[in-house]
Amino acid sequence: MRFTKLRFNGLTVVDFPIIGAKPTDTYICKSVDGLGPPEVDVSIADTLNAGGVYQGRRPQSREIVALIGLNPDYTAGEVPSDLRSSLYGLLTPGYADNVVVQIVNVEEVLASTTGYVSKMEINPFSKDPEVQITIPCLQQYFQAVDTLFVEPSDKDNPEIENVGTAPAGFHMEVNFTADLSSWTLSDISGKKMKFDYAFLDGDLLAFDTRPGVRGVWLTRDSVTTNIIYALSSDSTWYMLHGGVNAFITSSNSFDWGDVFYLPQYWGI
Repeated sequence: MRFTKLRFNGLTVVDFPIIGAKPTDTYICKSVDGLGPPEVDVSIADTLNAGGVYQGRRPQSREIVALIGLNPDYTAGEVPSDLRSSLYGLLTPGYADNVVVQIVNVEEVLASTTGYVSKMEINPFSKDPEVQITIPCLQQYFQAVDTLFVEPSDKDNPEIENVGTAPAGFHMEVNFTADLSSWTLSDISGKKMKFDYAFLDGDLLAFDTRPGVRGVWLTRDSVTTNIIYALSSDSTWYMLHGGVNAFITSSNSFDWGDVFYLPQYWGI
């Protein structure tokens, strides 16, 4: 990910130039921790004679710690406390009470994450004034600004390319063009999402695998119904890995509806 500056967006919006930074910049970004991949908890259960058994993995929460140098324009009567006052706007950001950390390329926001300032340490009596800002974040990943809509070119073997580097859930809609007793989306690993339902020609099946909004819905005669019970017990909530994700459908008697996802990134 190529970027030129970081931006902390709260009650005040503060930019920290990285590429093209000048000695006359008001804020000098000395160091930032927490922009790379967060640590991942890997769960492995010990067995008596067969070594370990992998049980899963979960990224830990992200915490960003930025060390910012203050460079006031003394010739204009500016002093370090003036610059600190602007940063204090990150502590009380307003109605939302959070800070958005944005990765910016020139003026284009590439990705962001939301957090809350937990600590702001100052050194007011140093000849080189600086502030250390600590921001625990809500998301483990950086998220793109815009949702990407895609239309797989194939119905039998659809592919979805995830331009991000971290796993991302997706929303998919299919308009059936024939009566079906079930419909399955699977991959070569054996994982699948199987929907056991008496679908009719003209039905719209919509499902969403994004954490927090997962669900299955059927629209028939302009009436939308929750049919989460139609998802088989051995189904998997798919998450798109980085790169091309290849799937297999049990029937191509459908037309594509909306298919979209929000790219996510492990780090810069």
